[in-house]
Amino acid sequence: MQQAKLHPFGHGGDVKTAAEAYGFDPKEIIDFSANINPLGPPAGLLAYLAEQLETVTSYPDPACRKLISMLNEYYQPRQSIVVGNGAGELIYTLMRVLPAGTVLIPAPSFNLYAKAAQAAGRAVSYHYLRRKHDFRLQVDEMNKQIRQERPKIVMLCNPNNPTGCALTRDEVLAVKQACVQNGAYLVIDEAFLEFTADWRKRTFLQTAAENMVVLCSMTKMYAIPGLRLGFLVAAPQLCEAITKNRDPWSVNSLAQLAGEFVLRDQAFRQKSVETITAWAQELYFALQTIPDLRPFAPAANFIMLESLRTSSVELQAELLKQKILIRDCGNYQGLNRCYVRVAVRTQAENQALIAALRSREQS
Repeated sequence: MQQAKLHPFGHGGDVKTAAEAYGFDPKEIIDFSANINPLGPPAGLLAYLAEQLETVTSYPDPACRKLISMLNEYYQPRQSIVVGNGAGELIYTLMRVLPAGTVLIPAPSFNLYAKAAQAAGRAVSYHYLRRKHDFRLQVDEMNKQIRQERPKIVMLCNPNNPTGCALTRDEVLAVKQACVQNGAYLVIDEAFLEFTADWRKRTFLQTAAENMVVLCSMTKMYAIPGLRLGFLVAAPQLCEAITKNRDPWSVNSLAQLAGEFVLRDQAFRQKSVETITAWAQELYFALQTIPDLRPFAPAANFIMLESLRTSSVELQAELLKQKILIRDCGNYQGLNRCYVRVAVRTQAENQALIAALRSREQS
């Protein structure tokens, strides 16, 4: 069976490689592998950026002054803000500037944490989530490992990628306390938290403690992954260290302008949450009708599936023949070749995915 050799980092959204392997035009493929807002960017953003193209003839503001001012006004964080070339750049930089030592990461979780840690010469330890708990973090077990291993950094993704499990505020606070008692920084990645209806009750942007770093992505909610834009909130001294240890012009002018533009459209986020929450439930219930798949309940804009009959590689290849790209989760630490992830897209696209999955039963 023909299979596409996708991006070596195994990240979603590698439509060009998939299209090349099957002889398709990339525009023909419905991309369920990247968890991007299916509503697209806020109205008027692309036209606005087109009008601002002349800004690329000058250097961008290395301090992102206007964007940070707007982020402070919108989110009202307790600590300082650093804007980055996507959350990925900030993760890599954090691994270089935080105190030396081991990084403890739940598994499965976002692959970039381990890659960034290893690139910085750090040892990585995993806390394995178990299938019998639907891969939901058991806080007492996590805290026991923190006490035993005394890592310098503990990573949490909330909601977790790729499982979709969301932690309560009390659960995060319990892990934070274990980190305080054992000399660790807690880095909590809230890249998908704004897709949850109660994100204001869950976020730590306004209450991050000295030993906490809160990561946020602006590319997923506002559907601008090609611009690369994210930010973090942390203690002022740590933010200063991050700024000194990276390219001063990492956030380009158009990305800064896009961030400023989308922050003015507060209604867009609310509409996105309401719409995607409804579509996610519709897709989840539809996926439950596919006999050889077991979907995990979504908390954000994506759903992880367990494939009971077909390997994740084979399932991905079967759907690519129908011009649908899903995320093979076989390269996630803690998962085998039985798991895939699908983004929540438009209702029509979600229906196309369900139809493609059902057509396999008849072949």
